[in-house]
Amino acid sequence: MSIKTSLYYFPNDLLREKGIVITLKDLEEISKKYGTKITAKPDKIGSIGPISSILLRGLLIDIIVITIEGDNEESIKATIKELYSKYGEYEVFSGRISSIAKKLKSELKQS
Repeated sequence: MSIKTSLYYFPNDLLREKGIVITLKDLEEISKKYGTKITAKPDKIGSIGPISSILLRGLLIDIIVITIEGDNEESIKATIKELYSKYGEYEVFSGRISSIAKKLKSELKQS
């Protein structure tokens, strides 16, 4: 597995607004379907700098970071499209780690 991209969802918003919970079982099924590797990691977002994130940890927003790895870009894109259809619009990080997800997000929003 040589190509990877990351995106994230706000799990509390998904649950509150759509009644959807991101489960490892769902992610494993999508991963097998497209021959990719999906890892999900709970995290927090909302502060700048390591000291702020430690001090303000209780005030930060919960996110689930989903990293997709695959042998080719097409399998990663297919995986992202499946995630988009199941969970809706996702967010991306700035920088290279989310480049594939960022490009695809603008395409999916237009369709």
